[in-house]
Amino acid sequence: MRTDPLSDVLDLADARCVLTGTLVAGGDWARKFKRSDAVKFLAVVRGTCWLSTEADSAASALFEAGDVVITNRAPAVILASAVEWLPNASSTPLERDTEGNLRVGEGSEFTMIGGLLEVDEQRCGFLRESLPPVVHVNGQRGEAAKLRWLLTELAEETQRKRAGSTTAITHLAKLLFVEALRLHIESTKSDRSGWLTALDDRRISIALRGIHAKPSHAWNLEGLAKMSGMSRTSFAVRFRDVVGVPPLTYVLNWRMRLAERELSETDHSVADIACSLGYGSESAFSNAFSRSTGVSPGRYRKEAMQTYSERRRKVDRSVIEAE
Repeated sequence: MRTDPLSDVLDLADARCVLTGTLVAGGDWARKFKRSDAVKFLAVVRGTCWLSTEADSAASALFEAGDVVITNRAPAVILASAVEWLPNASSTPLERDTEGNLRVGEGSEFTMIGGLLEVDEQRCGFLRESLPPVVHVNGQRGEAAKLRWLLTELAEETQRKRAGSTTAITHLAKLLFVEALRLHIESTKSDRSGWLTALDDRRISIALRGIHAKPSHAWNLEGLAKMSGMSRTSFAVRFRDVVGVPPLTYVLNWRMRLAERELSETDHSVADIACSLGYGSESAFSNAFSRSTGVSPGRYRKEAMQTYSERRRKVDRSVIEAE
């Protein structure tokens, strides 16, 4: 089966998309969404508005039907029916209509779905560190046909409330998020560096897939470079430029994240975990783990088992007006 690093990272972080509400607006209106540490997404089902952030209110963009915005520890997001209304945005709590939708202004020309990505915060570093504060995915592009279809299906499920709608909404929301990430990755190309960008790099992505497929392999710089079709020096420089860390540091980091999951969620012995990650002995693994995390595997397991249920879901399922 083909290895997919993005899916690996989402699975490692126990990622799950949860809808937080539907916003319906009309007439002259403006709305400020409070800053949040969560990874959130906003998707326009119908109509258009203007979008900016509190950090740069002068830089506004049209937010149209089919568009998706993903925020990652972003400043407050501001939406308004017209550019001149952006400075007047309020963050006071909104009322819900009889169907449970949040209402702002008069009328219903604009409809938007909001949600967030629930993750295990201790294991989502790969995604968090490479995701910009605000990602605006243009749903009008020809390549965004699947994104528009997913949004249409998601909106229909939220409205019709058919049997199994909760399951369908959860899966459609995650598919929408992943598709938006894909379009973001493909549109940025070489404009940015970071783990997400590396997933679409023709050569570096080969190495990433190899590392994720076989974390126990005795990886070295020469082998990774050969796999990617590059010289050792060129590969080392490009990997660091694109991913942000040297190749063997990435191997170590990925192994340690996998080890943390095994120690937290299984009763596998430290020796078995060491073997599964390519270490020749329990002591070699323990030394590497201690250097990386600052604690021994045994201590990490003890602390993780005590707190796992509390930290598994750190993001509150707050309704959209509270964000």
